[in-house]
Amino acid sequence: MRTGGYLALAIAVMSGAAAGMSMPAPESAAALPTAVAYHILPGDVLSITVWGEEGFSQVCQVNGSGTISYPLLGDVPAAGATCPELEGRFREGLGKYLRHPQVSVMVKAYGSLGMSVFVLGEVQNPGVYPLVGSSGLMQALAAAGGATRQASGQITIARPRTGEMHSTDLESAQGGLGGKAGGGEAMLEPGDVIVVNRRAEADQDRRYAVLGEVPTPGMFELPLESEVRVLDAMEKAGLLAKSGRGSERAGGGVVEELSRTADLEHALLTRGDVMVPLNLTALVQGDTSQNLLLQAGDVLTVPRRLLMNVYVLGEVRTSGRQALPPGAAVLDLLNAVGGVTSAAKLHEAKLLRLVKGEPTSLPVDLNKLLRGADAKENLALQEGDVLFVPTRGERGRDLWSMLPLLPYLVGR
Repeated sequence: MRTGGYLALAIAVMSGAAAGMSMPAPESAAALPTAVAYHILPGDVLSITVWGEEGFSQVCQVNGSGTISYPLLGDVPAAGATCPELEGRFREGLGKYLRHPQVSVMVKAYGSLGMSVFVLGEVQNPGVYPLVGSSGLMQALAAAGGATRQASGQITIARPRTGEMHSTDLESAQGGLGGKAGGGEAMLEPGDVIVVNRRAEADQDRRYAVLGEVPTPGMFELPLESEVRVLDAMEKAGLLAKSGRGSERAGGGVVEELSRTADLEHALLTRGDVMVPLNLTALVQGDTSQNLLLQAGDVLTVPRRLLMNVYVLGEVRTSGRQALPPGAAVLDLLNAVGGVTSAAKLHEAKLLRLVKGEPTSLPVDLNKLLRGADAKENLALQEGDVLFVPTRGERGRDLWSMLPLLPYLVGR
């Protein structure tokens, strides 16, 4: 990531947009450019001069949203741009009113962000910190809570206003910016971006993966100060509903919308060449034998449950295709679609099914089924079944007109 990228991320950190983002390891100082223009920040005061057109020259401040208000042009995006880039925006906008406008943009005064430094990467609290007096590198790192356990000790300092780029480390940081040059602690200037690099082997040594039918699949850190078990991994991947810690947390159960699609009974923990089957349903119900301690490199996979596709049409809350687990019946389908409407003709519902390639209609009395009067009406569903709930007052013409379309509905 170039220095402009560091600054853009620093602005995002200040506005909260980068909360939770992990900072990628920066490139080495040798690979970075040596001349980088200053990128305008919210709060900066800009002098905008239109040569030969005194009435168009203005002094404007960049507001909190990163724009400046300018007559004729309205809100002009400024934050993150360099002065030459902003000059180009003004030339384009003013070209509608002036012939070949010559525009010059300069930073007249730096705002509060310009009097801050940005501490990013492997620190406890990445963010923007005010530059108070003669702040040094170690003071800025201390303000950010110090380095994390994943820090390599290598530090990159970008100074956009001059285009400088320096590399140092925690051991030599006391000897001047970028090394033992000043006989004192590395001193900072407004707008400096400090990035504490990550150990190259940290990602490989201390991570595990949760894959498959989970809300947030991916790689997760194994903290050095505490252990991680299968239940923790399920919670990290969003598979568990919010609840307490330890045994109390299991009482929260699996996130409801995943209970039908995730095959929790056949999860798999892969550790090198060893594969250990896990029953996550039993785990959340209190079987602690399934709550194995995770190690670096472990992969927990939650497969997708084998579902059958069935369809419901007519007077129901939600019509269309539904994916249900094997063994589901008509009542399960009605629950999945939110039930029937008030206009439903309950006693004349039909279950359409292909039998040896021929469309067949099976009667279902939903009135008896919903009142609990006859469990026999709760027919077991098969792949491709279509439940049709007619409208009161209509004959079965809609049903019969649909029968020839049944093979296309079920994709056979």
